[in-house]
Amino acid sequence: MFQRLTSSSIVRDVAKLVSGTVGGRLVLLLAMPVVTRLYSPEDFELLAVYAALVGTVAVAACLRFEIAIPLAENDDDAVHLLVLSLLSMAGVVALILLLALTLPQHVADLVGSPGIGPYMWLVAVGVAMTASYSALQFWATRNRRFGAIARTRVGQATTGAATMLGFGWLGLAPMGLLLGNMLSLGAGGLSLAAQVMRWDRAALRVVTRRGLAATLGKYRRYAIFSTPEALANVAGIQIPILMIAAMAEAEAGQLFLAMQIMAAPMTLLGASVGQVYASRAQEELRNGTLYRFTLSMMRRLFLIGVVPMAAAALLAPPLFPVVFGADWARAGVIVAWIAPWMLLQLTVSPVSMGLHVTGHQRTAMVLQVFGLALRVGSVAAAAMIPAIGPVEGYAASGALFYGLYAMIVLGAVRKP
Repeated sequence: MFQRLTSSSIVRDVAKLVSGTVGGRLVLLLAMPVVTRLYSPEDFELLAVYAALVGTVAVAACLRFEIAIPLAENDDDAVHLLVLSLLSMAGVVALILLLALTLPQHVADLVGSPGIGPYMWLVAVGVAMTASYSALQFWATRNRRFGAIARTRVGQATTGAATMLGFGWLGLAPMGLLLGNMLSLGAGGLSLAAQVMRWDRAALRVVTRRGLAATLGKYRRYAIFSTPEALANVAGIQIPILMIAAMAEAEAGQLFLAMQIMAAPMTLLGASVGQVYASRAQEELRNGTLYRFTLSMMRRLFLIGVVPMAAAALLAPPLFPVVFGADWARAGVIVAWIAPWMLLQLTVSPVSMGLHVTGHQRTAMVLQVFGLALRVGSVAAAAMIPAIGPVEGYAASGALFYGLYAMIVLGAVRKP
């Protein structure tokens, strides 16, 4: 069915990534029914806060130079972008580590979750691993090393699941959840770094201070516009979770589990298609076929996702208490609420790079700032309406935002 919905060349590239992502997601999903019985909803609330902090900082830690790597005009630019990404990440991590070691409880109180204070140092480690993996993954994407990326996804998912289970059996909660999440997102960076040192030493030799300065100036728009865009995008997802955690701790844990389960098709297909789209978008733009390519990709993603998302919305409420335990019934209801949002996100997120390929970084930034305001405002407004609730407001705002996002991306690639 997938081969009928997309071209054979794209299938080959996507299949390499999907093969690893399927394995990784299956490992995590198979472990989750045991994990939810080893850790409480309150432990998952701390995990939701930890993941929100790491995700918000990590997405901007490289100043977005990493997303330019597969789009760079030549290999010299690409390798200088990789080094700039890692240098930027190191500076951000040093700052976060300083705050985590000197003012951990103050930062924890500031985000409305005092319980995360003893684990603030782990936020710095999580940012380092997640951001470096992202940069190295984009380098591998440029070189079409999709098989290598796939293997790292299986490896880090297995490591993360084993950590959660092992620490859970030992009663070391919530540390096991936090460490497992960190490893499942960034452990593959070690493998990708080793491959760079083995295969790309010649490319690294061209890196100079003058080259870094020139590349910084040439691609400064990514730091100026894409960094605020990425921060607004992640903040639009994570700040409402922090708000919900401050309002009702267990509710944040239920939401986190629901989003982790619903993220499976996003990770399985969306991220894989997005990497392939990024590796081909410049060529499609030069050929004058970017709009047709983007629209075709979005249509196929929607058709692939609509049935599984509808099934999840119908089956999750009765199945979640059985699969994950009686304490997680609310998470099944939340899945039904967020299914439309996840379907639209699956449709548009993989092709969102179209805004950057066509030079619409400013538009992308404004769009994400609007999305942040929309989601935060929706959660705050819904919290004042007992019949709705903050989680339901969050879900509705997500669907509205990605519907608007789809229209703007198509408009940008139609008239680059």
